[in-house]
Amino acid sequence: MPQDQRPLRILHLTAGSDAGGLSKYIHDLCRAMQHLGHEVAVAGEKGFSHDLFANSPWPWIDVPLKGSPLALASAAKVLDAYIQRHPVDLIHTHYRRCTLVARRLQRRHGMPILYTVHQPRIGLNWFRRLLTDFGDHTHVASVDARDWLIKVGRVAPEHIAIIPHGVDPAKFPLQTLEQQIAARQQLGIDANATVAAFVGRFDTPKNPLWMIQAALACGSMPNTLFVMMGNGPDEPAVRRMIAQHALEARVKLLNYGDPLPVYHAANALFSTSLREGFSLVCAEAMCSGLPVLRTRTGGSAEMILEGVTGRTTAVNAEEFAQAVPAFLADRAALAKMGQAAAAHVRESFTFDRQLQDTLALYRKTIAQP
Repeated sequence: MPQDQRPLRILHLTAGSDAGGLSKYIHDLCRAMQHLGHEVAVAGEKGFSHDLFANSPWPWIDVPLKGSPLALASAAKVLDAYIQRHPVDLIHTHYRRCTLVARRLQRRHGMPILYTVHQPRIGLNWFRRLLTDFGDHTHVASVDARDWLIKVGRVAPEHIAIIPHGVDPAKFPLQTLEQQIAARQQLGIDANATVAAFVGRFDTPKNPLWMIQAALACGSMPNTLFVMMGNGPDEPAVRRMIAQHALEARVKLLNYGDPLPVYHAANALFSTSLREGFSLVCAEAMCSGLPVLRTRTGGSAEMILEGVTGRTTAVNAEEFAQAVPAFLADRAALAKMGQAAAAHVRESFTFDRQLQDTLALYRKTIAQP
């Protein structure tokens, strides 16, 4: 069989099966790869979202990839034994510590390392730089992440590949009026409300408290609802702020689950993140027909055509809140931007394209001496 057609053997190293887009990225990629006849395995610690992997047909190797140097050495030993029984062509890492473990395995077995940067713009002082390894080749999902990697990470441009994340349009069908009515009935939302949605972790990088500030900024706008689907360590602070400002009627909290009903019920999606590698949530919502108001983080330049598919602000809470009333004021304009957003994602950010480009990158990395 020609080298460019033979099945590949890929080992993913992740810190853990935690909630968020990173675990979903690995899961969906592994599922698609296995469907095409490739062999995949994932190693890491079992986390909050391990149900995503628990019933998967590929192996999960439970090793302490979040731990101390001693724990990482233990993980390397377990993985070394696994690779002796199940040789791999490439190790795909998703955290810096994982790449350090991969280097130990590489010295023994010789396979190349591909590192995906999921969170660019992290601090890299001298100590963190000692613990940072970007692999033999580095994958990023946006131009913003690539520029950071060159300037701050000091990675040569020829060692970087940009492959945006993608979504399956069949899983995020375009919102219709009938679907919006049904979704609002399901979620207990007023059929006539203007609805802004947030989907994600209630945690510092996602800035969920900005949604409460956005609700306060819309105090004079009648029948405006902010729906927040998620969970995480900042949930108590979110609930306290809602109670402090008596916003129970204007901010609706939902446990994390299938986001599609939220996308179908909403008029717009808000992304308030401090940093992003790309934002799958934005791509999913846009594919469903929602315009997005988001901070200028990784992926915003690719997804947001200003005033056409959505709008962006600086990563600043006050500026974001100030932009909200004008963004939500015109329902007809939101609908028009939503249609453009769906067309843009379906043209440029599909999962099929991501998969084919990733396979090509795997083969290129394996073939390089």
